[in-house]
Amino acid sequence: MTAADTPTRSPAGEVLADKNFRRYWIAQILVFGANGTLRFTFVWLIVTLTEWPSAEGLIGVALGLPALLLALPAGAWSDRFNRRTFTLIWVAVSAVIMAGWTAVVAADAATPRNAGVAAALLGTALVMMQPNLNAIVPKLVPRERLQSASALQNGGGQAAQFLGLGFAGVAIRVFGNAGGFALLTIALLVAIALLWGVTIPPDEQRAGPARRLRSEVAEGLRYGLGSEPRRTLLIATLVLGSSFSVMQITMPRVVEQEFGRGSQAAGLLLGSFGLGMLASSAAVARRADMRHGLNVGLFIGIGLGMGQFLLSLAPNYWVAVAVMVAWGINAGIAIASHRTLLQQRTEDAMMGRVMGIMTLGFSGGLPFGALTQTVLAPALGPVWTMRAVGLVTMAITIPLLLLRPSIRDA
Repeated sequence: MTAADTPTRSPAGEVLADKNFRRYWIAQILVFGANGTLRFTFVWLIVTLTEWPSAEGLIGVALGLPALLLALPAGAWSDRFNRRTFTLIWVAVSAVIMAGWTAVVAADAATPRNAGVAAALLGTALVMMQPNLNAIVPKLVPRERLQSASALQNGGGQAAQFLGLGFAGVAIRVFGNAGGFALLTIALLVAIALLWGVTIPPDEQRAGPARRLRSEVAEGLRYGLGSEPRRTLLIATLVLGSSFSVMQITMPRVVEQEFGRGSQAAGLLLGSFGLGMLASSAAVARRADMRHGLNVGLFIGIGLGMGQFLLSLAPNYWVAVAVMVAWGINAGIAIASHRTLLQQRTEDAMMGRVMGIMTLGFSGGLPFGALTQTVLAPALGPVWTMRAVGLVTMAITIPLLLLRPSIRDA
């Protein structure tokens, strides 16, 4: 067979052919899936524990507040320590906390108060590993395959977060609330086993003595926010995280009150977003290159708020499912381009800290979204809360992303 006759892999196929990346990819899918599904399992638990409409928002604050406080230090620490060891430690801590909380729920000892404490502890453990998980990807693949690797990471991780909702909904229905948390515990244990066999090339920047954490965090902020398009891309993550969190927190109540359905239906509805995201992320991963700036402008600038607005107009459950699938397709392109563009514009030595700022936006947006839901839901109801947030989101993101040349033309 000649070289011309040799079948060529797609960019995604080349990346996945690497056993090292493949093990890491599956492990981070499980971790990100546990992180995203955790919001649903806690919110549904709170729905069953209390009728107070603001309780879901407060549990969201407990889950997301650690990201506000710790995302930047976590990014700095990830640039300082061995990335593999750092990740393994925090995945193990998360698994231990999750197993303990599962036992509390199974013993029927869960209350809104101790649920808030457990949410804060799990939020802390998960945010400590998140910047590092994102920073590892450029270490495992050639620079020219970063788009495909980012799309695979994003598509797999984000889809797992939403597809996990469907599995969690079924587990809750069959085994009770403890079933959802037990599922997440198992996912984290499998992730530990996979990460144990991953080899990550060392970072050259760790050769010198470590400086004070405050100095490293400040350096990361100056670098990340000091020039375009990094600055606008990172600011956009806070808007994205806040807006989307409103939907995640509010939707279980909409499913229960407006559509008259239970946890399984709520999980499947949110999981349908993951199906759309998985499909579009897979398509992006097969492409050699894309106009990432234009994608960010269109699919985040317009698509983020528009998806939430259209979802609030859904007259029944199945129309809502269709909207969620379409919104997921939009998000798969949006987030893959956002992450690729950001990592392409970031030096390896600063990758953990920039990913820490990104985590601060995505996960730290949860408390802002939760507080928004807490304030608006009692006055407007869950449907109008999503509708209002969708419109406000578009009013912010269209000029921020679509109309700004530094993003649109990047």
